[in-house]
Amino acid sequence: MTKCCGCGIELQNIDIESPGYTDDLKSPFCKRCFRLSNYGEYQKVSFTNDDYNRLLKAIPKNALIVYTCDILSLNLERVNNYNNVLLVITKKDIMPKSVKDEKIISYIKNKTNIRNVLIISSKKNYNIDTLYNYLCKYSKNKPIYFVGDTNSGKSTLINKLIKNYGNTYQNEVTVSMYPSTTLSLIPIKLNDLDIIDTPGIIDINNIVNYVDKFSLKKITPVKEIKPKSCQIMGKGSIVIDKYARIDYDTENKNSMIIYASNSLNIRFNSLKKDYLKELKEDKFILDGKKDLVIPGLCFIKISNPMKVSLYTNENIKAYIRDNLI
Repeated sequence: MTKCCGCGIELQNIDIESPGYTDDLKSPFCKRCFRLSNYGEYQKVSFTNDDYNRLLKAIPKNALIVYTCDILSLNLERVNNYNNVLLVITKKDIMPKSVKDEKIISYIKNKTNIRNVLIISSKKNYNIDTLYNYLCKYSKNKPIYFVGDTNSGKSTLINKLIKNYGNTYQNEVTVSMYPSTTLSLIPIKLNDLDIIDTPGIIDINNIVNYVDKFSLKKITPVKEIKPKSCQIMGKGSIVIDKYARIDYDTENKNSMIIYASNSLNIRFNSLKKDYLKELKEDKFILDGKKDLVIPGLCFIKISNPMKVSLYTNENIKAYIRDNLI
């Protein structure tokens, strides 16, 4: 069977509603990838993490894993599930310029047992040469599997490698901000490297899986993040657009810095107003050395200890981690 070069699914011309459908089996792309790449039309599929995990479990233990994630979705627990990992933090271009690579790399290396870590930007071609050299150095003639959460920039990075180092006749994989764009393994021969693109892991705790197309564009940063600094004291409330509400209680003067897309409307809110209080409530105690992370939406840093109540979608699981910055 011939597979779609964009998403990796087997091509078929029988069922127009099923993944892989194409009018022409000689076409390199299925109809879904063609419409997505050329017209931005996204068609949902019924694949789940169980389907993807079966593919990921088949990865050879001696293979080099390139694990991709962006700064808003950095979860080191998942990284530690794999052996022989090169961790790649994508989307350097959305990180505030005040955040230095060395600080992030030091933070990660102190908490993981990985081969190396690199911060890149496919958009700006930042550190792509270094990454390619790492791939040549670490692969040792073994396959290289690119693994990462949906919307982590994994396929965009592979396309940048193809553009920079491949031949002009290689098809690029389909990329989009939508979950489940890649549906199966996509083998790519890049000079002496055997690269395999894998389906993005669906993080069920991430907001990207529970918003519409308009909201997804709004919460996804496309430019350098300008952190929102809020000076607070006593009891109060801050809302992050229509996606989250944070009620706080701090005894001393405090500073709350929110790292999120510049498109979001972040503002103070009256405690008396019930705006977003119908959402799920989670309580956290922050000690000034921890970030509050709302996966896919933002992370929040504070300067002094305080209590917070977070209201957001019932499927989202916010968590606490050591200060990243």
